[in-house]
Amino acid sequence: MKLVLLTHEREVLRPTNTGALALHAFPQWCRRIVWSRVKPDPDLLALISSHKAAVLFPRLMEPSGSDNACDSDAGKELDENHELAGLNNHLEHIYLECLPETLIILDATWQEARKMMRQSPYLKAADKFAFTEQADSGFTLRRNQIEGGLCTLECIIGLLELKNRHQEAELLTHAFIDFQAG
Repeated sequence: MKLVLLTHEREVLRPTNTGALALHAFPQWCRRIVWSRVKPDPDLLALISSHKAAVLFPRLMEPSGSDNACDSDAGKELDENHELAGLNNHLEHIYLECLPETLIILDATWQEARKMMRQSPYLKAADKFAFTEQADSGFTLRRNQIEGGLCTLECIIGLLELKNRHQEAELLTHAFIDFQAG
């Protein structure tokens, strides 16, 4: 398994960035590329066009009531959820059923990740992968996250579990617990 953390520029220096834990622990299979709307990384474009990688992005359903709601302003929530549902409906046909060897994770807040996806034609066109089952997030250091939305490190731990790499998942789980306590 290889991971590319496509990191929003504001996320790189945030003290709450969980992706940095995986980068530090496993540089042999985890690397970072800083996202750019206007000048995407050529290696990333080649990887996406080769169909040897997929973007990890959740399949979201049309909002009803409080499904997929954020903790912030209600009107904004509805607009963002409709936007995400529309984006996913448009891209539904390119979700992979099997976990690819390389995954691209949008390393950003959920608000920034939506912006990255919306403003990047190459990400919209990329193959996608989504978890079929998802636990609730245990990430407590940020507010206004979407319901069922995992932080970067929780996604990586989930992927490691899918690949039966339990020792690496356990190491990152302990690092995540220490990170939040600390």
